[in-house]
Amino acid sequence: MYKLSYSMLVLCFVSYFGLHAQSTVKIDTTKESVSEVVKGFHLGIVQIVFAVNKGNLTLLDKRDFYTIGFPMGISLNTNGKLIFDLEFVPVIKPFVNSNVPYDVHLLFHPGILCPLGNGWTFGFRLAFETGAGQFGFTPLINKAFKITEHSAFFLELVAPARFGPDKNSGYTQLAGLHLGLGF
Repeated sequence: MYKLSYSMLVLCFVSYFGLHAQSTVKIDTTKESVSEVVKGFHLGIVQIVFAVNKGNLTLLDKRDFYTIGFPMGISLNTNGKLIFDLEFVPVIKPFVNSNVPYDVHLLFHPGILCPLGNGWTFGFRLAFETGAGQFGFTPLINKAFKITEHSAFFLELVAPARFGPDKNSGYTQLAGLHLGLGF
């Protein structure tokens, strides 16, 4: 009545032994707690000020250039001095005098942060812009100003470097300002 395919047999085998293995796993309570792994969270607003592509400079004053992002991320401690930071940035580009009201895409922005002391941090992020078809990297430098014991305001200079979205788009160098709160 039912035909049992090879893939169904494999699925049943993996499911049975996977569940059996899970039930015998013991939890190690000596591991670090979540609060020791998570360094903090941040959210903010980022504004690109200018871009250079193939020798052409575009400034923020151009209506079709205006783009704004809302970064939010989580920072994780590592065994060393570096901090792993995972950031997601919803980006909105409104179009004035166009049939298209706006464009929205998501920037996946994982990176490494290196605290330099006195509230200064240097960082380097990879950049994958879903919906925009661009990829690249973003070096950054930021300065944090302590508000309370567990929060700070920060100013960050970012220098996004992007490739795409078209084969002939070439390399685009941007510069922007990120203002945010860290917790």
